Amino acid sequence: MMESEKKEPRNLMKLLEKSTGFYGVIEFDNDGVPPLHPEETQNCWSLVALTLTAIALALPNIANCHVKGLLSSMKEGLQFVRHIEESLNANEELVKAREAARHVWTDVEVYCKWLEIDLQKKARKGETSQKILEWLGEEAVNIVIQFKTRKNISLDHSRCEFIAASSMYRISQTILLHCHEQENWLTDEELFEWISTIIADLLCACLPTSHMS
Repeated sequence: MMESEKKEPRNLMKLLEKSTGFYGVIEFDNDGVPPLHPEETQNCWSLVALTLTAIALALPNIANCHVKGLLSSMKEGLQFVRHIEESLNANEELVKAREAARHVWTDVEVYCKWLEIDLQKKARKGETSQKILEWLGEEAVNIVIQFKTRKNISLDHSRCEFIAASSMYRISQTILLHCHEQENWLTDEELFEWISTIIADLLCACLPTSHMS
């Protein structure tokens, strides 16, 4: 393992304690959400976890310490996830999904941006979590439409954006469906915690115990 992985991933371990099993492995995607385009894209562990993290960061009324804690956990977790993903055989679509995750992560971690979109812009304006989830879905739709109409651009760059946007659309809309199915809409803190738990479940499913020691 890389030198950085030999250090005890304390933030990651704290996040993994939230896991309730493998519930989150199926919870992040709902067949009730139709694909944006007939050309379905594949998700990978890192892209799903990153997309969920971006959504969590966009929520309003979340204490800065919780935001920083999630980012620190993801930074540690992605090192392990990428190591595992790269050790597995993968088809071309999965490789592209991994590339999309790498393309997006730095801006999410450093600037709290997703494909150049300020994730916390709506929260600062006092928007509700429902409106923010709807907004993220709309932005994803716009990016997919732009991808299908662009010409004379970097194919790899635009393809990464298309894959990331497809993931954002499906996951944000799945979360919206989940919230609408509840008797009462989750508070911002409850929604952040629910998303964090899904991330923890995904990482637990992906990371064998042997990779954590």
